[in-house]
Amino acid sequence: MLAENSIVGGRYKIITRIGAGGMSDVYLSIDTSLNKQWAVKEIRHTADQVTRDLVVRSLTTEAALLKGLDHPAIPRIVDLIDENGSLFVVMDYVDGQDLGQLLKQAGPQDEQDVVDWGIQLCDALDYLHQREPAVVYRDMKPSNVMIRPDGSVKLIDFGIAREIGEALDGVALLGDDREMGTAGFGSPEQFTDGTTVDIRSDIYSLGATLFFLVTGVHPQKHGVQPIRDLNPELSSGLETVLLTATAEDPDERFQDCAEMAYALANYRKVDEEYQAHLVSRWRKFWTVTTASIAALVLAGASVGMARYSQTREFDYWMDRGDQATQLADAEANYYHATTIAPSNIDPYLALIDRYVADEILEPSEEQAYNAAITDSSPHLREDPAQWAQLAYETGKMYWYYYQSDTMDSAQNVDQSVRMERIRAAAKWMDYAAEADTDEFADQHTARVYAGIAEFNTQIVPLINEGSDAGMYEPYFTDLQELVTIAADSDNSVIRLEVANFVLNTLQTYPRNFRSDGIGQQAMQELVDQVQALTEMVSPTTTSLDHQLQTATDALGPTRDAVSQAFVDVTGNQH
Repeated sequence: MLAENSIVGGRYKIITRIGAGGMSDVYLSIDTSLNKQWAVKEIRHTADQVTRDLVVRSLTTEAALLKGLDHPAIPRIVDLIDENGSLFVVMDYVDGQDLGQLLKQAGPQDEQDVVDWGIQLCDALDYLHQREPAVVYRDMKPSNVMIRPDGSVKLIDFGIAREIGEALDGVALLGDDREMGTAGFGSPEQFTDGTTVDIRSDIYSLGATLFFLVTGVHPQKHGVQPIRDLNPELSSGLETVLLTATAEDPDERFQDCAEMAYALANYRKVDEEYQAHLVSRWRKFWTVTTASIAALVLAGASVGMARYSQTREFDYWMDRGDQATQLADAEANYYHATTIAPSNIDPYLALIDRYVADEILEPSEEQAYNAAITDSSPHLREDPAQWAQLAYETGKMYWYYYQSDTMDSAQNVDQSVRMERIRAAAKWMDYAAEADTDEFADQHTARVYAGIAEFNTQIVPLINEGSDAGMYEPYFTDLQELVTIAADSDNSVIRLEVANFVLNTLQTYPRNFRSDGIGQQAMQELVDQVQALTEMVSPTTTSLDHQLQTATDALGPTRDAVSQAFVDVTGNQH
């Protein structure tokens, strides 16, 4: 057993033991190089060289498989270390508990929670099955699913996962009596000689897992039964889904996880008991009221059912978008969600998060987003506060990330690029700034952005007309507030963009600021604030490195420009 504070592999500091198995212990560790938490599994030393070779081969196979995967529900193995007679596996640390533990502690789980977990697991398995070649997980069961505090799931233990086309040998894994799965959860074909194991085996295992979670009855005892035989209050719709998933014949199961996920998301639609309950309520009401009122109530119930179904379908497509690793898949799912609930801003906010993750809003992304939001605009405007929030977030996306076809790379952001971005963002910030609601918390910030946009779109013609006097004092106030806004943000792109924008502005208009009554000390203090802003940033990309260097190089010239603005024509300091 490892001592606390001991170091593995020269960098992983052991914090505490968090789990133990037949031949392994699992520890929480801190990576002293990256200051990041990892889980470290220690495979204890054994004198049996054959056994040790088997363990090493199994772990190496698992690590090689996981290195090629990238999905939020699948952890990574980041290091294998052979040290002092022990083998150490360094992997993602997952905060939470496995569903097997949860079942032991709390008993059968709420069926809606089980359905939600099932949809997430369908997405993870579908990701594996869509690989080339497809990966069959082969060991779906509650103890291999971690539930995190936010309700998301992680699929763990890929020890017997295989790519289709590999020899699916029956060599048992060390410390485990499995050969090709776990009794009760593995599909019938996993335990039958001469049969083919494919992605439908995982569908069976997922159905058996959900059965166990919702009933608390281990499927090894009597197989997967109709869940209402065990608990009559459970849904007939969910019963149908689970019986289909766990059909003896693979051809009678769902044929892929997308099909099963859709069935789970819509299980209430086929729930006989739910429909019968509504009919019963209608008949009872009919006996005590008039036919016209009863008709209205029935219509209301139908609307309620439609809304419930719509909400479930919307949540399903949002979940698929959240879990998708490829941008194109996420886009398709989020845009589908907008057609189901056109007044809901969540798909657009999720799209914004995806689009800005690489620090660039591509022209194709902007066109698709703009088309979708335009189509839904009448519905989105129904809630002024939500519309204002969406307009504000959209404005920021344009302000900091937009890259048109005529722009240079994101690394080379100059003032002309910033002006094009500001013009694109202006209308959105105006929408947010002018919102007639007290429920929009970012309205003041939106007004700062809108004021800066208005100045930059109007100032050139006003200068040409000689009517720009009085414009610079409120603009300077907006710049001060913008720096404060950026300092309060934890976004390095925003901080550096604001820093470079303000420094460029101070170099361009120092005498104009002076003529509107802004003193030299106030301008130099703003430069100091910008310098402090740049010092908050630790660049993580080449683009951010470039932007930080640009801002750092501009500090001196900006201070000089401000000083020169207060020197009169005779060379005397004003």
